[in-house]
Amino acid sequence: MFLQNPRNELPDHFLAFANPTRLRILERLAQAGEVNVNDLALYLHMSQPRISWHLRMLRVGGVIRTRREGRQVYCSLDVENIRRFRRRLDQLLGMTQVEKAKVREEVGA
Repeated sequence: MFLQNPRNELPDHFLAFANPTRLRILERLAQAGEVNVNDLALYLHMSQPRISWHLRMLRVGGVIRTRREGRQVYCSLDVENIRRFRRRLDQLLGMTQVEKAKVREEVGA
């Protein structure tokens, strides 16, 4: 694995969400749980190398985790890591529980 600069963790995390294809990948993983890369490529009608490139961006951003079983690579959401990044963003912005509730109310979430 590669070492990541802690200063880039938060930007890399949110950059992972900044692409429609990566959002479609995340949506599929949220629906299906764990999916192998080839099935993901078929589902999205994209080449396996292209999907793998997007998965790398998601992995670098700490949004997904992968595991290898033989020649197959399986992907799933890294929900706990996503929560950790959300908490870091809240801390960075100085968001309290009251402020978060107010934002949710304003956006209808």
